[in-house]
Amino acid sequence: MSKTKKNGVLLLAVILIVSMALGVGCTPKAADTVPAGAPPAETGEEKQEEAKVEIPKGVMAVGSASSGSLYVTYTAAWADMLMKNVPGLNITVEPGGSSQNMQTIHAGDTDFGITATLQTYPGYYGQGWAKGTEYQNVNSLFPAYSYEGVWFTTASKKDINSIQDLNGKVISFGYAGGGSDFTGRELMDFFGVKPKEIVNASWSDVGGMLADGLVDAVFYLAGHPASFIQELELQHELKFFGLTDDEFKQFQEEKPFYNVGTLKGGTYKKMEGEYKALQGWNFIVVSPELSEDLVYHLTKTTWENVEAIHNAHSSFVQTDLSNVKYMNLPLHPGAKKYYEEKGVELPKLPPPPKK
Repeated sequence: MSKTKKNGVLLLAVILIVSMALGVGCTPKAADTVPAGAPPAETGEEKQEEAKVEIPKGVMAVGSASSGSLYVTYTAAWADMLMKNVPGLNITVEPGGSSQNMQTIHAGDTDFGITATLQTYPGYYGQGWAKGTEYQNVNSLFPAYSYEGVWFTTASKKDINSIQDLNGKVISFGYAGGGSDFTGRELMDFFGVKPKEIVNASWSDVGGMLADGLVDAVFYLAGHPASFIQELELQHELKFFGLTDDEFKQFQEEKPFYNVGTLKGGTYKKMEGEYKALQGWNFIVVSPELSEDLVYHLTKTTWENVEAIHNAHSSFVQTDLSNVKYMNLPLHPGAKKYYEEKGVELPKLPPPPKK
C-alpha cells in the first residue's frame, strides 16, 4: 500500500472514531422518537415554572362543617385530589359552617373554605349574621353545587303542615351558625313565627332527637339528595312541607339574593311531587393573601382533575365551569386569570343592599 493510501485509511478511521464518540450519524434511540400526533413533551422551562409554585405553609386548612354534612364530603374529596396532584401540599379539613368559614378566612385562621351565596352576601356587607362586621377579606375560587332548603317532620306530626304551624314547637336548624341555622332563623323572624325552642346540634344528633320526639320539625339547607335525610327515611316516615307561593314572593322582595328552585318528585321517598324551595350556591372561597401563582395553579389543577370531585357524590357534577357565574364574592386574581384564559363567564356581583 502506498504512503498516500495509508494516510487516507488512517484519516477515515479517525473520522469514524470521532463521529461515534459524538453520536453523529447514529440511529436515534426509540425513546427519543415522538409518535405522529402525540402532544409535545413538557419542556424544561415548563417544569421549572411548575417548581416555582411555592407552598406557603407546611399544613394549610380548609373550613368545612360538622359530620353528616355534604360540606365534609366535598372538601375532603377536593383536598385529597389536590394533595395527590400538587407535590408538597398538605391540607387539613376543619369543622366549621358557611358563615364561620367566611369569618375564619377573613381573620387569617384558615386558607380555604366552603360557603354559600345566601351567607356570603350579608357577610360581605355586614348585614344579618355579620352584625355590622364586613367580612371582605375573602375571595371566590370555584363553584361547588347548588343547595335547597327543605322543611320536614315525621308523619306522626299531623298538626305541622306549614311554617306557621311551627309556633310553639321545638325546631332544629342543625349546628349553630351554619347555613341552615342562618336561613331558618331569618325565615322565623321574617314571618313572625315564634317556636318554643330552636335547638342547635350536629345533624346526627338532630336526626336522633326528631326520631325520639324531642324535636318537632327540621329545616335543612343542603345539596340533595342528602344522606342525612336518606338515613332517617330508612327508619322513619317523613313528611315535607314548605312556603306558599305568596310567602316565597314576600321573602324574595325583601331578600333578593335568595333564588327559588325545585327538587324533583322522588328525591326522597315521601316527596311525591315537585318541591319548591329557597335555593343558593355553595362555592369554595380562598384567602386573598395567597399568591396569584399558587391560586392559579390550584385552580388549574382542580379543573383538570374535577372528576375526582364528581365521583364523590351525585350533586357534585354541578362543579362545572358554566357555574362560575353564580359565585357572589370577588374572584381571587389567580382564579380570574385561569377563567379568563378559558373564556369562562365571570360572576356579576350583586349590588350592595339599599341603605
